[in-house]
Amino acid sequence: MFRRRPKPQIDPLAHIDPEQVPHRLRHHVTEALANRARYQQVVGAMQPGPIQDRMIANQARVDAGVEAIWATVTRIRDIERTVAALDPDSISAQLKAARRAAQAAGREDDELVSLLMSRFASTQQLLNAVDDVDDRLSLLDARLGAAVASAAELQLLAGSSAGASIDGLEAQLTGVVSDLTSLRDAMGSMS
Repeated sequence: MFRRRPKPQIDPLAHIDPEQVPHRLRHHVTEALANRARYQQVVGAMQPGPIQDRMIANQARVDAGVEAIWATVTRIRDIERTVAALDPDSISAQLKAARRAAQAAGREDDELVSLLMSRFASTQQLLNAVDDVDDRLSLLDARLGAAVASAAELQLLAGSSAGASIDGLEAQLTGVVSDLTSLRDAMGSMS
């Protein structure tokens, strides 16, 4: 009789490589992956039973949070590349020169100044958006870490209090993953 070999489990997040993002953003990815590993350790150390089963089911939420962080960070990377190609320093210098030339010529409404101002404003909006998302991502990283810490507490609880606590953990994970997904989607819509 032949037995089928179990299919090897493929890590759904194997594609995530912190080395693929700029150094200043890398900590978001490494922290998310570390939180995931801590969560897996906590679940693996739990006694088999219904609480562990629910914790295992919640692994998908943790993974979704890590994936959302990855997608957001890679989008930031892509936007930063676009902004770099636009050369904001050059735009600023051109705008200053055009303003001086327009002022020297006595032109109030200079089309070149107007166009350069528009270009400058667009690049600044992108840079500001990236900074805002980076700050928000730090907060959401911390919330994911707090949820993992709550999972560790569950490992120590027994009985009915564990059931109530896992409900709270699920709500915590759902909230942070929802916020991470919204952030990722907002970054995805930026052009």
